[in-house]
Amino acid sequence: MFKLKILTAVLLFVLVLSGCSDNQTIENNIQIQGKTTNNENFDSLDFRGTPMIINFWYPSCPPCVKEIPTLVQTSERYENKILILGIIHNSFFDSEEDRQNMIDKFNVHYPNIFDEEGEIFQKFNIVGFPSTIFLDNNHEIIEKWTGFLSEENLDKYAEEMMQ
Repeated sequence: MFKLKILTAVLLFVLVLSGCSDNQTIENNIQIQGKTTNNENFDSLDFRGTPMIINFWYPSCPPCVKEIPTLVQTSERYENKILILGIIHNSFFDSEEDRQNMIDKFNVHYPNIFDEEGEIFQKFNIVGFPSTIFLDNNHEIIEKWTGFLSEENLDKYAEEMMQ
């Protein structure tokens, strides 16, 4: 019975953490550079003055995939006002074809960078998937969310970013 209580407590703790805002300290004004899945160069400095939503994901992550349609809708709703950037984790479960199939399946038009070496994940201290970072127009972090991000919460943060 004692083991069951401990297991239940651990599971509740993990569930709470997986859907919560995470305000841990992260260095602000981090430059993000890389090749997009379209083989184009990306540099976040080119988008200074534009708020950014950075979504960390990988194809075999069910909550990551569940978020993609909402991110696509948000990118269309805030086109030229908020930039959404996908950062794809180098999961040994997923191939390049899996990544591209997911992008094609959901008609993703916002840029995605494959973080092969995990450097971008390390810069943002990503510990769970999906994770979403919200940057203001100066590219300073205003919020970090770890776990599935509902449409309501994404809309709330996007509206705040526009103020």
